[in-house]
Amino acid sequence: MDYSDMLIFASFAALVLLLIFFGLKVQNLQKQLQLCQNSLKATSRRMSDANGSMVVLAQQIQSFLAERLDASHKRGLVNAKHYETLQPMFEKISAVSVYCMEKGMSVEEALNAALQDGEVTLEQICEVIKVQPSDIRMAWSKNTLDGFIIACRGLSFPPTKTESSKAE
Repeated sequence: MDYSDMLIFASFAALVLLLIFFGLKVQNLQKQLQLCQNSLKATSRRMSDANGSMVVLAQQIQSFLAERLDASHKRGLVNAKHYETLQPMFEKISAVSVYCMEKGMSVEEALNAALQDGEVTLEQICEVIKVQPSDIRMAWSKNTLDGFIIACRGLSFPPTKTESSKAE
């Protein structure tokens, strides 16, 4: 066996070792990929369940706040003009919540999308907000879902005149 044969054999052995190394590396990467895919599927299922629960919760909040707005209007706590402006928005609380949570929209964008049927405009709603107490205006101005829900809660059951005078 001469020097060139030994060199060829050593090269061949090195290539076989590299092939084994990369084969094991690929096998390990395939296992990691499979684990990631399984984790992604489980996370997707959990997200789907959470989205379904969030929609149900948003519908319950919408129903509760709309009932409170109706009751406040019947008791004379919300005047007819404000009620006519706010009522269509209260019917869309669930849609606004879904737009904000799933699509990452701001409340303003979500309201514009939800109120496309033209019953009321965002500008009309903002005019009603302008005459509300500062806590409602501050919550509304955040332009976030939590601020929107807080503002709707305040709009649906405004303080009575005696409650307003006690706060001052």
